[in-house]
Amino acid sequence: MQIAQRATTPLLCLVLLLAIARAGLAHDPTAKRFQRERAFALAQALQNSERAPVEAAGAASCRLTIELMLGQTPQPVAGLVRVTNLVTGKEISFSEEIHRDKNWYTLAPRTTLTLPRAKLKVEAFHGLETGLVTREVDLTGKDKETLSIPLKRFYRAATQGLRAGNTHLHLMKLTHAEMDRYLRTVPLADGLDLVFVSLLRRIPDERDYITNTLTDGDLGRLSQGGLLFGNGQEHRHNFGPGGEGFGHVMLLNILKRIEPVSIGPGIMKEGTDGIPLQRGIRTARQDGATVIWCHNTFGHEDIPNWVTGLLHAQNIFDGGDHGTYEDTFYRYLNVGMKVPFSTGTDWFIYDFSRVYVPFTGELTSKKWLAELAAGKSFITNGVFLEFTANDKHVGETIPIAAGDELRIAGRAIGRNEFRQVELIHNGQVIHSVAAQLSDDHVVEDLEFKLRVSESGWIALRIPQNAGQNEFGKPLFAHTSPIYLTVNNQRIFRPEVARGLLSEMKASQELIRDKGTFADAAERESVLRVYREGIDLLQTRIDAK
Repeated sequence: MQIAQRATTPLLCLVLLLAIARAGLAHDPTAKRFQRERAFALAQALQNSERAPVEAAGAASCRLTIELMLGQTPQPVAGLVRVTNLVTGKEISFSEEIHRDKNWYTLAPRTTLTLPRAKLKVEAFHGLETGLVTREVDLTGKDKETLSIPLKRFYRAATQGLRAGNTHLHLMKLTHAEMDRYLRTVPLADGLDLVFVSLLRRIPDERDYITNTLTDGDLGRLSQGGLLFGNGQEHRHNFGPGGEGFGHVMLLNILKRIEPVSIGPGIMKEGTDGIPLQRGIRTARQDGATVIWCHNTFGHEDIPNWVTGLLHAQNIFDGGDHGTYEDTFYRYLNVGMKVPFSTGTDWFIYDFSRVYVPFTGELTSKKWLAELAAGKSFITNGVFLEFTANDKHVGETIPIAAGDELRIAGRAIGRNEFRQVELIHNGQVIHSVAAQLSDDHVVEDLEFKLRVSESGWIALRIPQNAGQNEFGKPLFAHTSPIYLTVNNQRIFRPEVARGLLSEMKASQELIRDKGTFADAAERESVLRVYREGIDLLQTRIDAK
């Protein structure tokens, strides 16, 4: 497979990667910057590597078969491998394998690589649950060799009753065969259980959106080996080709396509801005679909749709760095909303971003999404989190009286150094514990007694500058909240609500200024979304 290496020289490879960045920049200016930076990072990694020898060219080479063995599993598993030539000190690139960042490659079980006859270092891991194993092998004077690498789990999500999902994925600029190979291999190597592959539209770029060709039957065919694929669509609106508009939402496990998939001339080169996202959201909900706001702060319709209770979860770090937890989650939570944390990767699986929810029995998209919507999730791209308060779990509500004491227990464990684990109460860090190295992973337990005087919420996270994972991506991990109610009342901070009101009013003015509408009725259908959100939130403020 040649996702990042169709070219035969580093310069051509750079040109290809930039073309991918430009062609696949589906969403907005921040996503464009993100994709461009990713393209440069891949190009730099390849430029600093050496290409594996080509047998047909007559170069002296050895065929090395790599088997990654996981625990007591009798068959090898898919995983991630990086090979370094110890003679030259350069990492080796492979034109026929699936290239990831930092010269990691996703390999199918029992893959044979053509390598130089030299001393090599082979690094390997599987998903987020194993340590990183390093082996040296000397292929000097050999035609073929087999290297079996045992991988050891330091954490078993399945034993904890957890299943991992990626809620946001599209692929483009691949052949059907390349797409099949990518979807059959990468999620399994990364340790995912469920992947939602979603339709999206843009004129004229959609001709390259290969995952738009997948039917429900195709997703069923690809669902094997313990991996399940679900359907969805990204329902969206931009002002201009990538400017911030109404926003983007994932409509997952849909019964039918919600039309229009993309709204307005900014994306579709025709029509008006006269349809709010809320119309498609309501239709999807009536069909039993799950609605997830994506790209965190990007878009104007997020606040009114949260206020009116139409969203099931919120994505962050799904294809960019659109703001922080404080910009959205913590504000919504501090006016009494229940906001499940979610994530995905958008274009390709460029990171280990996933959301875990507790799950028992046969995995189905509908049941997994129900657990997510119930707020039983945590998000991560490298660190596992466990969290309870008074033996209650994430997503649950604890009725308390003012002055009650909570017994809080948390744990963070991962392959990469993440500095510390933090306890969040109503948006503030109230306790932290430094992480400790333990064999091939990092772990820390947190215990804390919290005396509470008001309604609120608590959650567990790692710092936002915790470190990086193997792909060089900033580590993140955050649980959804455990909610605390006094006299059956949720937290409500009027000053936060007034800030949200101001944003909705500003959005109204921007839409009046920038929107293209066929008539007053179209304009009213869009502005009414914000007016209803404003009225609902103002009523709550007035009641305080």
